[in-house]
Amino acid sequence: MLLGILLLCGSCNNEGKTSGEVKGELADSSITSKSINDSLPSGCYSQIEGRDTSQLQIDNKNMDINGTLSYNIFQKDRNDGTLQAEVTGDILSGWYLFKSEGVISVRQVAWKIKANELWPGTGEMVEKNDTMFFSAPDKLQYDGSRPFKKVECII
Repeated sequence: MLLGILLLCGSCNNEGKTSGEVKGELADSSITSKSINDSLPSGCYSQIEGRDTSQLQIDNKNMDINGTLSYNIFQKDRNDGTLQAEVTGDILSGWYLFKSEGVISVRQVAWKIKANELWPGTGEMVEKNDTMFFSAPDKLQYDGSRPFKKVECII
């Protein structure tokens, strides 16, 4: 799909360029997309802080991310759900649909991708209906002191 968009955009702005030049530019774009895509391997990520644990299992298909996310905060209700996200640059962002205390909710989530770690994004959130979202996604802070680290998946 990304290649199709690039072809469409490229065909509108290629006056005077040979097909070889256009193909070379597209190849360069593909390399950039591939390197971004490779920066987040499918698999499992875990965050452990004291008695609190969080688990993330993702499947990365061409920068479209699907998976499961679970937060088990000591002496609080656990919440488990699904993640639908995408990778843009070095940021993984999307929506976490989960059940906690018998209520289904949606929350926006984001992480900065740093090698085999995902640094959670934090910022002011607002609620509308059952959905929590960042009020200023461009001003998120990413916490490298509590990263989700790549771990072996346990079935």
